[in-house]
Amino acid sequence: MTRDMERGNQTYGEKISYVAISPDGSIVATFNPYGSSILITKVATSKVATSENAEIRFNRKKFFDMKPSNILGWSLTVSDIIDSENNIGLIAISCITDEDMNPKLKTRHKKLNRRAVKLLVYSISINLFLILNFLFIPYPLFILFLCISLYYCFYNLRYIVNNIKPLTWNSSKGIMKLFKFSFENSNNNSTNMNNVSDTSIYKYCLGGVVSFLKNSKNSSNCATLVCTNCIKIQKIGIKLNELNELTVHDEDDYILPENLYKELESFEDSRCNWKYLLKSRFREFLMVDTSDYQQIQSIEIYDINTSQLVNVFYRRRREKDFIISRNNEPGIFAISTDSRLFAYSCGDNIITTYLMESGLEVVSKKFNNICKIKFLEFIEKDKKLFIIEADKEHNVKFHIWIISGCLNDYFSISREDIGLSDSNISILSKYDEHQNTFTKANGKVIFYNKADEKQFSIVHEVSIKRAAFGENDPATDEHEYQSCDLEPWNNNATTIRGKFLYNDRRFLLLIGQNSIQLWKSKSIKFMDFNNFKFFENSNLVYILISDKIKPEIKTKFLIEDDMTTVIIHACKSLVYLYNRKHVSSIEKHQMFVSGITNIIKDFIRKYPDNWKLIEIQYPLIAYLIYSRSFSLIKYILFENAEKLHRPQSKYVSYPYYSDLKLYEDFKLNNEDLKLNDEDLKSVNDLELALEFRKDKDTVILAYLLEYYTENSMTHIGWMINVTKILPKLPANYAELLYYKPCFGGINYNFPNKRFKELSVSEDNLKVYMPLTRLKTTESLTFSEYKQIGDEELHNIYMVPLPNFTTYNTNITKKFRGKLGTIFYWLRKILFPPGYKNLSDKDLSPFLQINKKNKGAFFNAPVMEAVITLRWKQTKYYWMISLLFYSTFLILFAFSVINDDDLIETENDFFIILDRIYMGIFYYAGIYLLIIEFMQMKKYKTEYFKIFNIFDLCSIMLGIIVFTLISIKSFDETNGVDGEGIVVLMTLTTLILWIEMLLRLRLFARIAIYIYIFGNILRSIIPFFAFMLILIVAFGHSMFVLFAHPSFLNLIPSAPNFTLNDGTTNFTLTGESPDNPFDTIWDAILSAYYWDTIDLSPYHYWPLKLFAFIANVILVLVLLNMVIALMNDTFNKAKEDGKLGLLVYRTELINDYERLDDLFFSESLYNSQYICFHRDPNLMKKWMIKSQELKEVKLYSWYNDEDVSKEEITFDNGVDINLWYAFITGNESLNSASGSSTPDHLTLWF
Repeated sequence: MTRDMERGNQTYGEKISYVAISPDGSIVATFNPYGSSILITKVATSKVATSENAEIRFNRKKFFDMKPSNILGWSLTVSDIIDSENNIGLIAISCITDEDMNPKLKTRHKKLNRRAVKLLVYSISINLFLILNFLFIPYPLFILFLCISLYYCFYNLRYIVNNIKPLTWNSSKGIMKLFKFSFENSNNNSTNMNNVSDTSIYKYCLGGVVSFLKNSKNSSNCATLVCTNCIKIQKIGIKLNELNELTVHDEDDYILPENLYKELESFEDSRCNWKYLLKSRFREFLMVDTSDYQQIQSIEIYDINTSQLVNVFYRRRREKDFIISRNNEPGIFAISTDSRLFAYSCGDNIITTYLMESGLEVVSKKFNNICKIKFLEFIEKDKKLFIIEADKEHNVKFHIWIISGCLNDYFSISREDIGLSDSNISILSKYDEHQNTFTKANGKVIFYNKADEKQFSIVHEVSIKRAAFGENDPATDEHEYQSCDLEPWNNNATTIRGKFLYNDRRFLLLIGQNSIQLWKSKSIKFMDFNNFKFFENSNLVYILISDKIKPEIKTKFLIEDDMTTVIIHACKSLVYLYNRKHVSSIEKHQMFVSGITNIIKDFIRKYPDNWKLIEIQYPLIAYLIYSRSFSLIKYILFENAEKLHRPQSKYVSYPYYSDLKLYEDFKLNNEDLKLNDEDLKSVNDLELALEFRKDKDTVILAYLLEYYTENSMTHIGWMINVTKILPKLPANYAELLYYKPCFGGINYNFPNKRFKELSVSEDNLKVYMPLTRLKTTESLTFSEYKQIGDEELHNIYMVPLPNFTTYNTNITKKFRGKLGTIFYWLRKILFPPGYKNLSDKDLSPFLQINKKNKGAFFNAPVMEAVITLRWKQTKYYWMISLLFYSTFLILFAFSVINDDDLIETENDFFIILDRIYMGIFYYAGIYLLIIEFMQMKKYKTEYFKIFNIFDLCSIMLGIIVFTLISIKSFDETNGVDGEGIVVLMTLTTLILWIEMLLRLRLFARIAIYIYIFGNILRSIIPFFAFMLILIVAFGHSMFVLFAHPSFLNLIPSAPNFTLNDGTTNFTLTGESPDNPFDTIWDAILSAYYWDTIDLSPYHYWPLKLFAFIANVILVLVLLNMVIALMNDTFNKAKEDGKLGLLVYRTELINDYERLDDLFFSESLYNSQYICFHRDPNLMKKWMIKSQELKEVKLYSWYNDEDVSKEEITFDNGVDINLWYAFITGNESLNSASGSSTPDHLTLWF
């Protein structure tokens, strides 16, 4: 038996045919490599496609220039219609060889790829440039540049060869060809079928699994073709021009994700790799399923359109998984048509569903009567999951899982139910060999019909016969009740009709003025109608309150989706009761609220997985938030072992949002909330809770924040809404929120271990950006991502805020024309960049946060990591400003030093040199002034802070003084004399050097010292005021004392000196000493310099005593106080210096990321995830406080004891399970036959 996938397994004696479906599910193509044509069919809505057809000639012999000897198989794909007017589409066929699917078969080991060659060319070009400029470059500097460039080149080449093996692969013997077809000219497509010429329109020497992407260019005349082999993913852009001619060009080629490449490299058989890639690709998504023996299984999903990692999904392994997962195959998966849900099975009888947006697991359901799952697909607008099973005898069976959350959610179906023939079943039974014979797209599953190549079966709808509860209820006796007790929300009393449902006295159905209620007896059954005693002897099991229920119309009771309908109607009723809370009987009104709450709680308690499914399909938490159902929200979030709530970013993303009429139910035009329908679509549960800030309503926000932050330690997806709401969060939440454990970082548990370090060398905190996108083979940045070993990986933590620093940086550019382009580039080269026309809401959440609460925000370790991530590129930009200012200062200093030599010279060289340096000075000054004026225009009043004002004044003062020096205006004729300009130069020089010091805050250590100095200054100002008052007091006292020397004998004696010339003594009398307290200012200064004053000429004893007291206070006490105060203040200022550094960096980052048209790359490291090396020594202070607040909840201020007082629950003695069996139809019902009343209203809201 030969092993040739193209000819099929010889055991079955057949040749494999291939089937493909377009991304939107509208076109199906079939192809046999030994046939003469490719058949294209437009899919109809019926199960068997018999609609428009087209044919393309195919000649196997002409497909190759030289036929490969090791053909593995073929791959077929068909595009959507790219020209709706002419019904034109595209077909791509790829011939796959062993080399395409086996990374071990590298036939050209010595040939490096273009990226390696590119690095070599760059290095050689740099060296040639250096050689040509050898005469102008000092020899040592030339040698240094040469060594650096050679090292860079060979380092990267070595890294490529040793660490990135796929980059060195450049071998493919496969061929891919592109064909064009049209349903309008189908006759032309099939003309001359016997013609042996090749009808392809494009040829590409690469083999692999091919597929077209859906709406890749958002244009009807474009398409993107993707070819995937065991090494890379090649994207090819195709555009149809006005003449219906195709232009084809290479877009990008991406290296396979490292984990996927390693998986393929571990296989010996090329067929295994082919099957693995086939099962890993779906639409624009690529799944990477790790197959190691770890307890937690990781599944990565990449989007080929954006080349980004969509999310990582975790699945806890079970014992059987260790056997199943080693079959050299990835898991079976399906993605919903709206890309919202992800379903996965490892091939056993368990299906796990996830939310694509957050990566959170929803439910994991085990199907006991299924042996092995072989295929999954969402159908019927993602309402159902279509399952194909292979039983122990390898027979194929079909199943449906309804994922709406209803109790009757699983059904086995026969092949007749989906219109499959024996031919389809025979192919499906050999699915592992024939996975090319059926396919799926956009909620449609296509089965190839082996008996008739022109026929295939389509499964996109599966009808399930489910009896709606209540629809066959026959007419029975009715009884009338008063509405004052049964509808306390209505102030006008009317009668309510009641009857026993299905004549069963266990259930009493009440239809009132605007409600439908179903009550179950707490005993075996009601004796009669009068036996009904409200909540006293009955349990409320269903209720719908709506103004759409009209008493004048005979309403028919109908529940179409068992408990899903019951829960939705219960939530709607809570909202209605909240809107009607001003009633006459508050007690009865509250009893209904408690009764409805009990319906929901009991369902959650018994069927938590069904609740989870309902909750991800319908925005039920929104109803509970609006209705202020505090106890129910707390029960869902905290009082259950299951994690019952999953965050979603927008209400409009819920598939049944429009059906629920959420905006109509909420009545958002009231005084509580001012939101229109469009606003409501874009908000989520956290944002809705934020809108309610009155009194105790704010506890809902605290509940949700506590729930998300508590669970985020296991998965970062819990925080997707916290990221969005953080900028809007009230300041009183921040102090406690930022000390939650997750803000110290969560464990990095992604399967990818490559990181790019983004820390600045002077920073202690190491920050990393994980590799979360597909890298192109020509990317020069791939080598920047280093692999971190397992021994260090446990110290890597993640910032728990996905997309915290990301936003759309692309701004629509206006057409400029040639002249406009010239001015644009001149402005970009000569002047600083302007600001983007973006409002704050268009920026990243990090930039939107109001950082007034500096202590809590900047003390959180994750915030320092975020700031460090964005700082590296910001620092490079502001270094340009520092360079300009350094030039400005140096030239000013040069002019000041040489100001005495400003004389006329006739030397032309010095004149030109003087003019050049003056021009450079003014250019640097104007450049810096433009930056300040643009900031002033951008930030308006927020600009006027002390540092900004100092920046502006220092530059303006420097330009003014430099101008005065330049024009030699030293005489009084121009109003400035020599003394004035010297003083002005002195003052300006001091100011400019202080400004230089402030600009050096770009460097961490200098910045910290500056902030330490500022903090010390602020701390000791009160002490200086105290000391100044004492000095003034003593100085003023001494001034008063010395004001009347004649009265107090304070006239100092003149000093006498004796001079001996050898024979005679001469007595000399010196001058009387000056009064040190002559004026009030001299007195104060003398008091300040008290220890330097000589009072010995004065012999007035009260003065001696006064001087002694002053010396003790001013010199001894104050000096020691200053020393002690400085010591304590320095230690505190040192801690606050780091805070000042982070604040300063945040301000610069905020300004930098608002700039437009930078010379630097605009990729601002927009990674979803930020990682950092967690060092306990750097976050010791935060960890201590976090431990102190560990047991404090965000909602601890709220006392909910009064809520639980009036709670209604089902009695333990009542068999409420009978109700669940009753509504799902699992209990036999004796319903009499009868026709329904014609004038009824079927309710479904």
